[in-house]
Amino acid sequence: MVDDPYSHSEFLTVMAQMGARPSSDDPTKGTLKISDGLESNGHVRVAPLMLLADMVVGMQLESIVDDWTFTTDFSFRRGFTTNAKSIQAQSHILRHGKKMFIEEVNFFDQDEILVGTSQITFLRTPLREGETKPDVSGIRMRMSKSEIPPLGEPVSNLAGISVQEPSIGEAVLHPNESVRRPGGFVQGAIMTLLGEIGGQSFGEYHFGEPCIVTSIDARYLIGGRSGPLSTTSEWVGPQDQGNIKVSLFDLGHDVLSCSFFMKVLPCSQLSS
Repeated sequence: MVDDPYSHSEFLTVMAQMGARPSSDDPTKGTLKISDGLESNGHVRVAPLMLLADMVVGMQLESIVDDWTFTTDFSFRRGFTTNAKSIQAQSHILRHGKKMFIEEVNFFDQDEILVGTSQITFLRTPLREGETKPDVSGIRMRMSKSEIPPLGEPVSNLAGISVQEPSIGEAVLHPNESVRRPGGFVQGAIMTLLGEIGGQSFGEYHFGEPCIVTSIDARYLIGGRSGPLSTTSEWVGPQDQGNIKVSLFDLGHDVLSCSFFMKVLPCSQLSS
């Protein structure tokens, strides 16, 4: 399901400033403009790339599917490290079925070097009786042509995410309208950002040095609606392998909202 981040002013504070834009002329492409606020320890965060993939594929599905489509899974693997301030996305279909749509989205810098690859899954959900989808025509052009205000602070601060207890990877978000979709659920990229920050803080606490998330597998089980949203993290296997499981709970409903597997490594171990 694609949201128009310009439909009300509060979305402009988070979604629009995350820098993701669809192409105006090629539905399989999009661009991420990277400001310092989208980076952590000198590397672009995973969450803005997830938003870009979600936007590119989601907008394509909006134009060909009469029902709602919702993101259920997202997998990402970081490629070559880059200092680029603009990343291009290119999607292609892996499978379009009756109920499930799976596409791959690759990310390239200005030199066409692969800086990451992802796979994203959408589930088709029929409209309820009497329900109609809003007309989203014109959103792509409006979003592609809009100026992107640079982030003056880390996107985590803008979203209201705070690390409470790094030893267990506990990051917390009290969701407000600036991070919600019109239906009331927290936007998938914000859920990804919360999980990413929880896992990264856990890794940095135990490694004792700056870290970066190099891969992530996200399962969006049920959108955070009430809050507060909170993460816990644990190692999967030996710490030096960097494999972490992050669980994201909606404490207001006492329910597991998202589950992540991710790899977190010290920045000193990354090769360019």
